[in-house]
Amino acid sequence: MLIHKDASEITTYDCSFCSYKAKQKSNLTKHMLIHKDASEITTYDCNFCSYKAKRKNELTGHMLIHKDASEITTYNCSFCSYKAKRKSDLTGHMDISEITTYQCAICPYRAKQKGCLIRHLLLHKDAAEVTTYDCSFCSYKAKRKSSLTKHMLIHKDASEITTYDEMI
Repeated sequence: MLIHKDASEITTYDCSFCSYKAKQKSNLTKHMLIHKDASEITTYDCNFCSYKAKRKNELTGHMLIHKDASEITTYNCSFCSYKAKRKSDLTGHMDISEITTYQCAICPYRAKQKGCLIRHLLLHKDAAEVTTYDCSFCSYKAKRKSSLTKHMLIHKDASEITTYDEMI
């Protein structure tokens, strides 16, 4: 990040056709497309349909629609149930620099977020032990107060909404 850098320390990439300046070379490369004639722009064409992409990674993502589910490689997070079709998406999800994990005390499950572990722990409870938040107007039940509060919107005008905290 460029926070607190002196203006003389910041490298910029200048467009040779207009006054555009970019902090990253990749942004200048994308910008340069506006100066090209449509016939000069390199496209990546799908072999199965008429789809055309300006970037190779866009075509790679598109190609997934032409594969059978059994052919698609999935990348699974080892800390939660997240699955990605691209390795780069999993890498972004993992935020590798700092992974805090929350370990279930009952089974081998690990979560990247505390909320995921809390939801997972509900699987270990008997149905009688799980706290539910019941709607006073219908048979709706929720595991979270926020879900009940959102549900209550269907029963009243917005000006009359009472949050769960106000009801108890």
